[in-house]
Amino acid sequence: MKVGLPQQPSPPKLYGDEYRRSQEDVVARARRWGGKSALLKKIAGALIILACFFFLGRVLYSNLGELGSYQWSLKPWPLALSFLFLFANLTISSFAWKRVLLLFGAELPFPQCFKIMFVSALGKYLPGKVWPYLGQMYLSSRAGIPRSVTLSSVLLLFGISSLVGFLAFVGSLFFWGSFSMTEVSLLLLGSLAFILIILSPPVLNRLLRALASVSNRLRKGSIPENVIVRGGLRNVGKIILIFAANWVVFGLALYLLSNSFYHLDVAQTIILCGVFAVSVISGILSFFVPAGLGVREGVLSCLLGLFIPISVAIVISLVLRVWMILGELLCFFTALRIKKPRLW
Repeated sequence: MKVGLPQQPSPPKLYGDEYRRSQEDVVARARRWGGKSALLKKIAGALIILACFFFLGRVLYSNLGELGSYQWSLKPWPLALSFLFLFANLTISSFAWKRVLLLFGAELPFPQCFKIMFVSALGKYLPGKVWPYLGQMYLSSRAGIPRSVTLSSVLLLFGISSLVGFLAFVGSLFFWGSFSMTEVSLLLLGSLAFILIILSPPVLNRLLRALASVSNRLRKGSIPENVIVRGGLRNVGKIILIFAANWVVFGLALYLLSNSFYHLDVAQTIILCGVFAVSVISGILSFFVPAGLGVREGVLSCLLGLFIPISVAIVISLVLRVWMILGELLCFFTALRIKKPRLW
């Protein structure tokens, strides 16, 4: 004779008004938790920003005497040329997005890409990381590009930009003096091989399908599984070369900027360029902090301080932040002057 486990009583079924009230209660609890979660993220972001700038300010204050020993002089022409190269750098980024859209079978005229990218870019200075992407998706939909395609293209653009930026950092290791040429060469070749493999269309499409599966569980339909890369590895390689050229342009802009108020030789400028790439990626990955504020400056100051006085490294990191904001504002107001086509 088999003795079964005692059966648990099934929960009572709800009907009519009782079922509606239970569902409303679930939604209300979810909204309360969502509100608390958003508040906690804002508090965490504010604390991280305050901690980073407190650390930088404390170090800077303790080295004021060192800063005063330098003969600071502002050179207007190198500064003006640095903005010209920065504008070229940001413009090339919008052209790279145009090329990424082509991988998904979508096409926008370059003026539209520029306008959409830099009108929505200012959203990254708002709390949360989603505002520039939401703005880019909305404006692109006004131009006839599906939001799912825009989201996929922006994610791919960020991925390629970060990977090529990491290559720039690895390339800068040649000038650190702490590594042998053989070690850096092997690391550079290994990184390049990894990037070419992960950015090959078959692998990319698998990653997109996996991302679509995860996103559809979190938010149904955000990335349909039929959004795939249609271009070949040759087209992806062209985008990699565009970003490589873009880092060269950015390096020239950094050289002109730094030498407009503090002398850096070419080797130190290349190190600055590589370290800046890592700091930008760190800032983007700090999800609670708008535009990586504080995190980017902290990483840049710490790494750059290995080669130049830490107080000067902090000054350079702060100047870079202001310089980048002014460059983005220049692109923003230029984008607003593009009348056709109208997106709003």
